[in-house]
Amino acid sequence: MLESRLSTTYGAVESRHSESARSRAASIGRRAWLGATRGRLALAAFSLALAPVASADAQTAIAPAADVIFEGGSIITNNPAADRAQAVAIRGGVIVAVGTTAEVRGHAGPATRIVDLKGKTVLPGFYDNHIHLGGDEDPRIQDWRKVSSKKELLEALAKRAAERPKGEWILGGLKNENMPQERLPTRWEMDAVTPDHPVALERGHVTLANSLAMKLNGITDATPVPEGGGIDRDAQGRAIGWFREGAGHRMVMKAVPEAPETPDAVAEKELMQELSSKLPLGITSVNVAGMRPHALHWMQNLYERSGENLPRATVQLRLSPGYDSYDDPEKGIAAAISEVEGLGYRTGFGDDRLKIGAIKMSLDGGFSAAAFLTLERYPTHKEDYFGVQRISADTLYRVSKRAYDLGWQLGYHAIGDGAVKIVVDTYARVLQESPRPDARFYMHHVSVMPPEETLALMQKYNIGVASQPNFTYSLGPYNASPALSPARLATNNPQATFIKRGIPISSGSDGMPYGPLVGIYAAVTRKGVDGKVYGPEEKVSVREAVRMYTQGPTWLSFDEKKKGAIEVGKVGDLVVLGEDILTIDPEKIKDIPIEMTVLGGKTLYIRPAGAFAAR
Repeated sequence: MLESRLSTTYGAVESRHSESARSRAASIGRRAWLGATRGRLALAAFSLALAPVASADAQTAIAPAADVIFEGGSIITNNPAADRAQAVAIRGGVIVAVGTTAEVRGHAGPATRIVDLKGKTVLPGFYDNHIHLGGDEDPRIQDWRKVSSKKELLEALAKRAAERPKGEWILGGLKNENMPQERLPTRWEMDAVTPDHPVALERGHVTLANSLAMKLNGITDATPVPEGGGIDRDAQGRAIGWFREGAGHRMVMKAVPEAPETPDAVAEKELMQELSSKLPLGITSVNVAGMRPHALHWMQNLYERSGENLPRATVQLRLSPGYDSYDDPEKGIAAAISEVEGLGYRTGFGDDRLKIGAIKMSLDGGFSAAAFLTLERYPTHKEDYFGVQRISADTLYRVSKRAYDLGWQLGYHAIGDGAVKIVVDTYARVLQESPRPDARFYMHHVSVMPPEETLALMQKYNIGVASQPNFTYSLGPYNASPALSPARLATNNPQATFIKRGIPISSGSDGMPYGPLVGIYAAVTRKGVDGKVYGPEEKVSVREAVRMYTQGPTWLSFDEKKKGAIEVGKVGDLVVLGEDILTIDPEKIKDIPIEMTVLGGKTLYIRPAGAFAAR
């Protein structure tokens, strides 16, 4: 599952939007974001102005009392000079003291709240480098994320067909990444339970269609494969109903009636639920890896109203100038550039709770389907198949250059080594032509080890990697294995290589139903859900894995001076663990309970049956 639940909207609906509609969406997003209150920006400026003082004694003498003190724990600070502490004091959302319980107690006043950590382990709040949010998901799409077998899916389709009038589309989302591709039904199997209903189901980077859906879209066995897409066929050359990337977005979805407009209240409620669900995972900051401009005002409204109770968010702006949306690359380039030029903001706009991040574009397909672009042919395919390239190199460069010149950071999706090479070459060209200090370009995923010359360019231009180690855990056994040779599979989802070469790396989930502890477990053990070890040479230490999920993502959002460590002057974002992650058996890391999540000194989550639950 490497695309957001917005993929239907981006692919099917956006591709049908007129240029004027795109312009209106950009205008809405611009007006909404520029409506950020001066008060919130002033608060951010105030927070940044807080500076650490020379000593605890000096702080006690001149500073007001802390709002809250967490004491009596084992605090892993991420500060090499003082790796462990017993207590931390927070005032105004910012850390004002770290040290022993006795030292930090000097910052207590009559109104200070004292929290006894009961010996539990504390880390800086987890920062997920890659989540996806809905908000404007088509309400007609059935959520079948719990479906784990073909039989279950066909039963769900039959039930849905019995409930709906003949001729009505059945739309669904298959979110279970542990359901191998070979378990997906063909169009004929879907026909047997939905003979009178057109069906379009999305599973990551593959769209499934039954025969009626194909007929309504004019798709036959002889339909040629479109640019940036793929059509799976059987031994007789018949289309089996599996359409990859642009083939699904531009062909299968074009006959689906326009989705109803999402009311603001509905979108904001969904965003609230999705963001709140991160708190029990210990996540205090997120990088939203791609939202369309028209959705930004929902985020702005939500954070104006409830931002103090949600993870801090950096939002990437998604552009889709390639074959996902356009048959003609020139039209895609013109639309994307016009969109960026029409925005009144750029990377960095916002405050300490909600701000704009990098531009996001997706060059290739995903790990959850045989669609990522590789330099070597897929061993499971008889024909020469290298995956799917969703954006041409020329399109990528031209849109990238214009966005960069307008002040945007770039952070693109690239999974296969072929895609990584194209993105890195593009980044290098842009930076060569217009050097900018500390541009901090990065790529999401980099799941197939790139060639040496690409690694060298990444080092030269300090191009970072937003990795998802949980891919090794969940996707490696089912999706990478059929697409990579044994030698390349052993280095899939590399991490140790980047650390050794000084390439900035961070961790995230890509919205999968796993918390950071599963990602840390996978990074440390390199084990999949099948129990096999995939590439032991790419293992990292527990400390490195923790930093990848706390400090690492701060580099992406230019926030390393504000968060990622438990230090004076940084925000008071903490996660309390039920076990010491540095000393526990690594095999047990993924099962460590999250006891408490603290954001800016405010406790936003307590485990119901945990050590701090009310008795």
